[in-house]
Amino acid sequence: MKPIDLKEMQQIELNLLKEFDRLCKENNLRYYIDGGTLLGAMCYEGFIPWDDDIDLKMPRPDYERLASIKNKLPEYVSLVVPSKENCYHTMAKLIDNRTVLIEKKNAAEKTEGVYIDILPMDGYPGNNEVHYKQLQKYNSLFHSSLIEYVNMKKASSAITRIKGYFYTFTYSPWILYCKLNDLAKKYEYDKSEYVGLLIEGEYQKERFDRNQLDNCVYLQFEDMKVPAPAEYEKHLQQFYGNHINKKEHYHNLPYIASNHKYEVYWKE
Repeated sequence: MKPIDLKEMQQIELNLLKEFDRLCKENNLRYYIDGGTLLGAMCYEGFIPWDDDIDLKMPRPDYERLASIKNKLPEYVSLVVPSKENCYHTMAKLIDNRTVLIEKKNAAEKTEGVYIDILPMDGYPGNNEVHYKQLQKYNSLFHSSLIEYVNMKKASSAITRIKGYFYTFTYSPWILYCKLNDLAKKYEYDKSEYVGLLIEGEYQKERFDRNQLDNCVYLQFEDMKVPAPAEYEKHLQQFYGNHINKKEHYHNLPYIASNHKYEVYWKE
């Protein structure tokens, strides 16, 4: 198989973004760039030079419509959502089937090809601390079920192995994902003052005033314009820290090594 370097991987991801953007425009679906993609748009009008992924967020109603229109994507593009048979993450992924991506982080995480992440945004539960704690509990259990419990089944201690099998049966990723997903969806997106990523992430940092999204702005990202939250600079400052909006960082961000460990190839 022919290896794919970072620059080529970014171009594949950009092509996936263009297909996704086309699908959303044709079907009146809302989405927004976020995370490192939003930071790249602000500071580089495109990818941060060393970034290796694209992060998108969608309001829950739009996110749930995606599956019904995935047949409108090109044949080489697949939309993969968590399922009982394939539950290694909490978000949807748009994958280029012409590529192979081998995840080196841990044995439980597998992806078929180069992808972009699409994460659902839900309504915030206000001051309901019990709800936040439940979300954190199931999110922690979900990720433990992917890594910690799998490793326990390989331990030298028989007792640890038995516990690993018990935990993976009792707390399967799919069961935990369903509980987490149901909790995240409890407060309707379009009826909430504040919205954000509840199923994954740091809840306070991921919070948006819904008006910032309803009245989005468009930023340059490589050779296309993409929707972003109004007051995106304020949001990035909240997420990454006060230093991030300094003008001297534009086209000169401090280097942050990616925590992704990939091997990426074109299929033969």
